[in-house]
Formats: sequence, structure tokens, C-alpha cells
Amino acid sequence: MLLQRVACAIALTIGAIDVASAQQATTQVIEITASGEIQIAPDGHVNDYQLKSKLSPTIAALVDRNVRSWQFEPVVVDGKAVIAKTKMTLHLRGEPTSGDSYSLSIAYVNFGTLTSSKLEPPVYPPEAMHVGLGAKVVLNILIDVDGKVIEAVAGQTSLDRRAKNEQEAEAWRELFEKASIKAVKHWRYDWSEFVDGKPTKRRYAIVPLAFSMSKHESSVVAYVPGPIHPAPWDKTNAASKNEERFAQLSDGETASTDSHFHLKDDVIGKKL
Repeated sequence: MLLQRVACAIALTIGAIDVASAQQATTQVIEITASGEIQIAPDGHVNDYQLKSKLSPTIAALVDRNVRSWQFEPVVVDGKAVIAKTKMTLHLRGEPTSGDSYSLSIAYVNFGTLTSSKLEPPVYPPEAMHVGLGAKVVLNILIDVDGKVIEAVAGQTSLDRRAKNEQEAEAWRELFEKASIKAVKHWRYDWSEFVDGKPTKRRYAIVPLAFSMSKHESSVVAYVPGPIHPAPWDKTNAASKNEERFAQLSDGETASTDSHFHLKDDVIGKKL
């Protein structure tokens, strides 16, 4: 059967390590995803960190040392700085230096990572399957304290090939969006962020879902970017700021857009 399972598996599964060779023009780059839990003290320093992914001892030690050196903006509740805890996903990029050695740096990091306890992939639109069309749909979702998705709207939908015109492209995008929204409305998430020992009341997040007819999951797919739409609850024009994150997130990786965790210094590109 040509249709492969829709790539919706959560990329943050404990122990997941993604090694890719998408950029193999002159150098072979590796990508590693590491998940964990982090807790910060009222003054913003990291007072507890636990790595959940199974990495080599050397890489695990580098990650642990770097994460523990981070400094966050204090999390304040009713004018008082408090202890806060969240799940985190760290994406590393490795570039060859000499021989079999690699230089690792931080590609990006997500705080308030949400994992799903119930996840069924969307149904591939039959019309798109018939013509062999694929897509990547990024949804803006609103999650309540019970982990239920109570609202989902399309943030960006990109097709894997150009349509004849914008009207046709929009019609295809709508098909993929409807299938995606219908699926995530049945998803359940495990709560990940606690402030002063209490879970936050609701969470805003983004999640990409990929529809592909490729027989190979590792195949590199080029998409024609669709327009970016802000979520109805977006009061700060965050949609435009999230454009880069839309491209970075792995299929099914749910990233919080309202985490209480904010680093004082940017760590993107930092060498481990």
C-alpha cells in the first residue's frame, strides 16, 4: 500500500535520537533530540535537571553541564518569585571537525514540551491520496488543564508541490487542515509545566503534522510554504515570530507558545 503512516509520532519520546543527513552537500550533519525535565529556583538558576533521553555518556555529560549553567528570568506569581518546573526538548546539531569527531551546538530548545497520552494520526484526504499530493500542516492548539485539545486552528499549511493557482492551492490546504483538526480534537496531553507546585490552567501550543506518500520515512521533502495565520488567541502577533519554529519542529512535536520559562541569554548556536 502506497500510503505510509502519517508521521505524527511524538519526537520527544524518551530515548528518541534523530540522526539525519538531509544536508549532505559537502558535509554530513547529524541532528540529535534530547528530552528532559528542568526546574528553576526563584532567582532563575537551574536547581534540578534530569535527562530522559538515552545519549552517549560523553554527550549526556556535555548536555547536563550546559543546561545547569543556564540562567532564567524568575517566574513570578502575585509579585513573588517561585519555583517552576517544566519539560524541555533540546535539539543539537553536530558538524564534523576532523576524523570521526563532531562539534555539537544547540540548534534550538523548546520549554513546556507537551507529550500526548492519546494520539491517533489524521486520515489522509482521499482526493489528495489519489493525486499523490502531500502536505505539512502546523496547527495552533489550545489545551485545557485535563490535557484535552479544546480548540485547533491552522497556523500554516504547506504543500509538497505547486498548484496551478492560489485558488487550487487553498482548496488543497483546506482539505489537509480539516483532517488535521479533526484528529487533534481527540488527542490528550500530559501536563508538563508547574508553577509554584501547581499546573498552569491552560496551554497554547503549535504542532506540525506531515502527510506523505513517500515509502521512505527519512526522505527529505521540500514544501511550498503557505501563508501564516495567527491564532484567535494570539494578541502579540506571535505567528510571524513562529515562522522559523514552524520549519524547525519535527512531525508531531508539540511546542508550547506560552511557557513561563525564558532564558536570560540566547543559547541558540552555543557550542557544547
